[in-house]
Amino acid sequence: MSRISVIKPGLLTSVQDAGRPGYEHVGVMVGGWLDDFAARWANRLVGNAGEAAVLEVTILGPTLEALEPGWLALAGANLGAAINGKPWAPGSSRRVQSGDRVSFGRANDGARAYLAFAGGLHVEPVWGSRSTDLVAGFGGIAGRAVQAGDVLSYAGDPGKAVRAPVETCLVGPVLHVLPGVGLHRFPPGTWERLIGGHFRVGHQSNRVGMRLTGDTILEAPPAGDHVSEGMAIGSVEVPPSGELLVLMKSRGSIGGYPTVAHVIIADWPRLAQLTPGSAVQFAEISSEDARKRLRDQEDLLHREVLR
Repeated sequence: MSRISVIKPGLLTSVQDAGRPGYEHVGVMVGGWLDDFAARWANRLVGNAGEAAVLEVTILGPTLEALEPGWLALAGANLGAAINGKPWAPGSSRRVQSGDRVSFGRANDGARAYLAFAGGLHVEPVWGSRSTDLVAGFGGIAGRAVQAGDVLSYAGDPGKAVRAPVETCLVGPVLHVLPGVGLHRFPPGTWERLIGGHFRVGHQSNRVGMRLTGDTILEAPPAGDHVSEGMAIGSVEVPPSGELLVLMKSRGSIGGYPTVAHVIIADWPRLAQLTPGSAVQFAEISSEDARKRLRDQEDLLHREVLR
């Protein structure tokens, strides 16, 4: 068993895994890591199962100190990671010794990095997952982000120095969308204004939803008389404020805001890597092409690691 201590927690660092699918009918959100692609690569690089718990590091990262030797892997955003002051590039694994410090600077490219530990982080599962539900306040470490003084345990399984054969952080301002289930409730021309519009990520964005400011896609949102319905991850809603709201994995299971579009699953990693102030545009895609993009992304996750 190996341990690592939290010296500084960073802006928002939490224990996350693949989430809690299958419980939304009782109000338990899926949650879990926001960038499946980066998190799964981090686990692959230390030989973990795909759903093993990792640390999700957001924008301004923590400082950690190894209490025993162990293997770690980093994937996703470039947040200025270093081991004992020496830069550590995302998409690679490293062995740390007792007393080594893992630190992060600020975001250089992307918003979220994923730090995996050989054998996965050991925290008690809740509803079948070790993920932290920050809204409901359970899972992970007492349902909260990590704090200074926390000590995280992991199996400390054997590892090797390897690197990913692809870039593990998918970034870009374009999000591909399919028509929303509520598109028929909007005036003619709304879809065209959405596709042709220019938006930016608002500073009030979080794991529940990403608020977008910018072009107005309609003069006034539809009347708020819509019956509540199940809300999908990636839904692009239009609340009464007129700003667009893109739902993330910690969103509620039902809602009443009309949905104009849905961000395709293959672009959820790009959605997760957008930082406040980032430019965003939407591009229309067919269902067939959306499925192909997801298959192609899955193929990237199964490429052989490099030594």
